Amino acid sequence: MKQILKDAFKSDEFQQHLEDVIAVDDKVDVSEIPDQIILVEAHYILGKFTGESGGFEQEQDYQGENGPELKKWAVKNVKALRAFIKKYDPDYTNKPAYVRGAA
Repeated sequence: MKQILKDAFKSDEFQQHLEDVIAVDDKVDVSEIPDQIILVEAHYILGKFTGESGGFEQEQDYQGENGPELKKWAVKNVKALRAFIKKYDPDYTNKPAYVRGAA
């Protein structure tokens, strides 16, 4: 497995998204997902927790609205996603518009 996926899979939410959504929708093995797509999706999944992607229950988990266990899970995922983005996209050059806040 390529290193970018090993690092991506440190967030179980991101792993699930890549395996069960992106790979399935694109009809490819997860190892065939291009790095550029992985980076864009990392920003999207992080935004689901921080509210930048708009109205997902992961944001409520991250805010602690659904209990301490889900908050702990969400914080773990956010830390992993931020570390991933810092490593693979430190300048946010691939940050999609909906995360940047641009229209």
